[in-house]
Amino acid sequence: MSLTVTETKKPTVDRDAYTIALQKFDAAICEATAVSQATANRFVSSNVGYASRVFTRMCGTGIAMIRATPLSRWIRSDFDDWQFAAVAGHARGLLDGYLLFSYLIETPESEAELKTRINVMHLNDCTRRIDLHKNLGITDNIVEFEQQRTELQGRLKNNEFFATLPTDVQKQCLKGRFPIIDNRDMMLAKVGFDKGQFNALYDLWSQHIHILPLSFYRIEPNGRGTGLENNTDRTYIAQALDVCAAILAEATDLMVAHFPDAKAACKGTNSTFSPGPASNLPKKSTPTKKNERATPAEICRLAESKLTAAIKKTMGK
Repeated sequence: MSLTVTETKKPTVDRDAYTIALQKFDAAICEATAVSQATANRFVSSNVGYASRVFTRMCGTGIAMIRATPLSRWIRSDFDDWQFAAVAGHARGLLDGYLLFSYLIETPESEAELKTRINVMHLNDCTRRIDLHKNLGITDNIVEFEQQRTELQGRLKNNEFFATLPTDVQKQCLKGRFPIIDNRDMMLAKVGFDKGQFNALYDLWSQHIHILPLSFYRIEPNGRGTGLENNTDRTYIAQALDVCAAILAEATDLMVAHFPDAKAACKGTNSTFSPGPASNLPKKSTPTKKNERATPAEICRLAESKLTAAIKKTMGK
């Protein structure tokens, strides 16, 4: 399924259309969260394992997004905040997360390629931690991190697949600059996301995240950018909900492809998971009352059934 944005000259979303977009995103995040929990603690290949972690973070970001969305059933509030900036960061996080997720869950063609992908990501993480600790003035673990970085660089230099990559890609990877070996254009082509539309969304959402001119030049009294409901913010939020619903649905399908039994967890807004809205929580079993005891006859039947099962298992019948 291609991830695209519907093109119109002057898109405007009314309250009804907005509600439909919200319901679509609600169903998508419910199913994604249910599948994430249903596939936890599985023994899988390393790339699928790390992809499932990214998927878990995507679910967390999606939950944060729907809790920040006006008219959401996921939260109670005295008022709704219609500022698009409240959801823009979560939307861009899902966009970034989906590209990394799709990159990781892709089946590598060889063990050498798998090791390259994982070690490039490890090296990026190690390098970022070194920079973070240095900037914070924390030197306790710097030597350990630098030793780890040298070891990871050695693994990559001795990897036959890594040696086939373009020289400039090898150079940047060895510096720990990037967590992946594919560039963005390659990743967008693989997931079927139009480059121009991606760049437009990414730029629009980033402008609101960083409070750049585009996000405040057209603030209107009692309207756009103030938190009160208005056509522009409502339309931007609805568009983000539509795109992110498609992202979550696509990622969920990829997870189910690797864990087919998790398909049973996909029930739209009726999916079961925890924590979450009350209607999505697993049904609690009725506890036995403290003063309620089994009768002697019931105990005998229980013991007999267990004994019968044990005998059949022992006798192979």
